[in-house]
Amino acid sequence: MSGLKKAGLGAVVALLLVAGVAYLFLGSQYITKRIGGTTTIELPKGKKLVPYTVQWEPNGSHIWYLTEDAEPGYTPKAYNFHESSNLGILEGTIIFQER
Repeated sequence: MSGLKKAGLGAVVALLLVAGVAYLFLGSQYITKRIGGTTTIELPKGKKLVPYTVQWEPNGSHIWYLTEDAEPGYTPKAYNFHESSNLGILEGTIIFQER
């Protein structure tokens, strides 16, 4: 293997390692907010989302949301919150899944 191929392979491995460490320490919510992608938040069984309460922590990567007890016979739903950017790139989606 030539030196250029080894350097390229080393760069790819280093990039994957950095991305993995960032995901572990910062969490998927941070990655979704800053870079895009999809994060799914599963709510506890018997809880339902109050949809208009979802917000990002100011200058942070944490999501705050309000839940309430589901009524008997309530059918769980999934709520998809999509980001729309000016260029259409680095857009994120947060899915709240009721159970």
